[in-house]
Formats: sequence, structure tokens, C-alpha cells
Amino acid sequence: MNRIILGALLFWATTLWADGPLSSKMETYLVAEKNGQEVMTVTEEASPGDVIEYRLIYSNEAEQPLSGLEITGPIPANTAYLKDSASADVNAEFTVSIDDGSSFELEPVTRTTTGPDGQSKNIIVAPSDYTQLRWVPENGIQPGQVLEYRYRVKVQ
Repeated sequence: MNRIILGALLFWATTLWADGPLSSKMETYLVAEKNGQEVMTVTEEASPGDVIEYRLIYSNEAEQPLSGLEITGPIPANTAYLKDSASADVNAEFTVSIDDGSSFELEPVTRTTTGPDGQSKNIIVAPSDYTQLRWVPENGIQPGQVLEYRYRVKVQ
């Protein structure tokens, strides 16, 4: 497959909270360099080697604060998370999953392995093995507030 269609992922993210007090949308941008400057173009398709930035945008449409939010961003198949590319415009706990969202951990994610000599050692799991990202904002979201969470993946 030369190109990956991002539309199904966009549909999933856009409709996730469409009918409640919390609205959300996901935007996808192709990240390129032109004349030494980073250029972003809205896209729905990507090719191997492309870098895509996802923007998860949440708005509180209610008249009261909303708490208990967990913002989760998927790492699509055939892509790899780019280390240290996640950001949020508010203070939030950032965790990652390496098991399709069954559990989330703080970085760096480590695992214990046993070497050929029988000795146990800790290894750091590569960010390219992440399957989902999660942010939990410290203060929820206030009425009328818009929060944005960003991260990048590379198409394999």
C-alpha cells in the first residue's frame, strides 16, 4: 500500500463526543520542510516516510466545568510515534500505551528481560512501539475553553 487513507481515523475522532457538552475534532497535517522552514498542509492521505501531525481539539460547550477528562490519541497501524513530539496547551499527565490501550504508563516505558546468561535487565521500550497516547488535564476544561493536544507519527 503506497498511501494510507486517514479519513476513517478522522471520522472516529470527530464523532467521538459530537452530541455532548464536550465537542472534539481531530485534524491531520502533513509536515514537510521547504526552504529550511517547516510547512504544514491539511491532509487525508500519507505515503511511507511522511510525517503526520495529529491535533486533538476539545471544546467545552457546557456552562459548567468538565472534569475527569482522558484524551486518548491513537497511533495508527503502519505508523510510528515520533519521540518527544507530544504536547498540550495545558498541564496534563502524559502516559503511553504499548498494548493497544489496555494499560498506560509514564515514560520511559521499561520492561525486564532475561539475557542468555540468565541475568535480568531493564530495557527501555522504543517510542516507535507505542500504540496510544493519553493526556489527563490537571484542571479539566472550563466553560468555553478549547484545549489542543498534538503529536506526530511517521508513516512506515
